[in-house]
Amino acid sequence: MGRPFGHGSPWLAGAGVLIAAIAAYAAGVEPYQLRVNRKTLYCPHLPESFEGLRILLLSDLHSSRYGRREKLVANVLAETAADIVAFTGDLVHTPHGIPVFFNIASSIKTDAHVYAVFGNSEHKNGVRPYDLAEQMRGAGITPLINASTVVSRGSESIAIIGVDDPASGHHDFVQAFKGVDRDMFQILLMHSPDTIALACAYDADIVLSGHTHGGQIRIPGYGAPYTHSRLGRRMSSGLYKGRQLQSLIGFRPRRTQLFVTRGVGVSGLAVRFFCPPEVNVITLTHHPDHNPPFKGRSAYWSAH
Repeated sequence: MGRPFGHGSPWLAGAGVLIAAIAAYAAGVEPYQLRVNRKTLYCPHLPESFEGLRILLLSDLHSSRYGRREKLVANVLAETAADIVAFTGDLVHTPHGIPVFFNIASSIKTDAHVYAVFGNSEHKNGVRPYDLAEQMRGAGITPLINASTVVSRGSESIAIIGVDDPASGHHDFVQAFKGVDRDMFQILLMHSPDTIALACAYDADIVLSGHTHGGQIRIPGYGAPYTHSRLGRRMSSGLYKGRQLQSLIGFRPRRTQLFVTRGVGVSGLAVRFFCPPEVNVITLTHHPDHNPPFKGRSAYWSAH
């Protein structure tokens, strides 16, 4: 007779080793394998003067201390050229993370326009969001808290709009879009993608979001069992437009495209599995012949 499957079974021992190895990788390796994803996005409404505009998108730092991950992000900011740097919320986890965030942000070496919106983390755990906004202004970062601004090149302009955190109910689209020319090319920063239907109703051209962390854990062939989005794994990360976006919001978006980043940090379980952290560099083009599939180059920045 063969050895019974039970106590002392090599199968159980092997399974235990495998589970331990996966847990060690998910907690100690992948969360620190920061990927810089570079992609090109076709935007037919983009003014000619802004052809090739590069946006560095960074979200969900959840900063509480300056560690391996924070050092990686600072290095990326120091060495990555961009015209706009967009921080889309959950930048700090507690008040202790505020000086950490500004330390990271000080690594930006380009003459980029730098904007930020708040996530749910800026509205809890003792963080004072409006004090934080004042500190941002002093550091050269423009907080767009239900507000907008205009960036001009020559005679052409685009609007940068930010809404406060939708996940905690602080968003105000009416105030954010107040005075914005509906015919102007619009980039909307909004922490949670759950209010994408409102963004489509306002005809924002590009919506940049985070919040979901891509699910943090992804099962090959299935995706993320859980995300922070009410739409679940159907809106975990990546580009959403056209029919795919229509299936999520229930009506046809006119010109809106949504990009959801996996972000940098973690919350809840401090693990990532098949869902590495990312910073995104998105280049905009209005030329149809420069309209490749929304794929691009990736590079890993690993901490040792």
